[in-house]
Amino acid sequence: MDYPSVGATETLMMASALAEGQTTLSNVAQEPEVVDLANFLISCGARIEGAGTSTLHITGKKKLHGTQYQIIPDRIEAGTFLIAAAITRSTISMSPVIPNHMSSVVDKLRTIGCRIQQTRWNSLKINCSQVLRNCDARTLPYPGFPTDLQPQLMSLLTTCHGESTLEETVFEGRMRHVEELQKLGAQVQVSKNVASIRGKDQGSSLLGAPILATDLRAGAALVLAGMAAEGTTHIAGISHIDRGYEKLDQKLQLLGASIERIPYLPSELIL
Repeated sequence: MDYPSVGATETLMMASALAEGQTTLSNVAQEPEVVDLANFLISCGARIEGAGTSTLHITGKKKLHGTQYQIIPDRIEAGTFLIAAAITRSTISMSPVIPNHMSSVVDKLRTIGCRIQQTRWNSLKINCSQVLRNCDARTLPYPGFPTDLQPQLMSLLTTCHGESTLEETVFEGRMRHVEELQKLGAQVQVSKNVASIRGKDQGSSLLGAPILATDLRAGAALVLAGMAAEGTTHIAGISHIDRGYEKLDQKLQLLGASIERIPYLPSELIL
């Protein structure tokens, strides 16, 4: 493969599991979701070797059978909640998670000053002080920092002291949330695939405003920013968020967030 794409790896792996003969896939994605899919297919009778490495060896079968299988926890959802705790300077615990799958996110949050503990084998606890500092980050395929948490991290960094830099190397055009964060007062400038974020010690503070979720992870990032902003933030386009988060608003309500899903936006708030 020219690039270790998760979706492409999963598609080719599924096709190869039922293809005649042997297939070797090289330079494949190594994300936990790829490994989980391979384990699921193996439990259905597939013959797959090398999941979690850069090369897969697959011997095709004519037919697979049914199975019972428990999928892994969503590391991106878990990472979003860790960042939610950080942006509101809160303390939360969460489970079940697989801490090893979240090492890059945990390391980055510790860099900016969050305290994160593994309280049980499948649980994490995050505690955040009021003063968090800047950091630089670059998205990369696993085990690097995930592109699916780049928008959320950007929201967090707008509330941290100092100037931060975020470089997006995985997805082109994944900075559409910047314009919406700017409507909240965030000081973010983008040059090609690099964003420079000035934290609140340099005059940046977030204020509620009508904004638009342009995609799934951008929508989550705007929800986090809205929780940290003074006043009320109205977010349109939340169907994007629902595509990747189950009952995000209700889960945040259980944590004490003042968030409400409304059937429609008043005409004066429609973007």
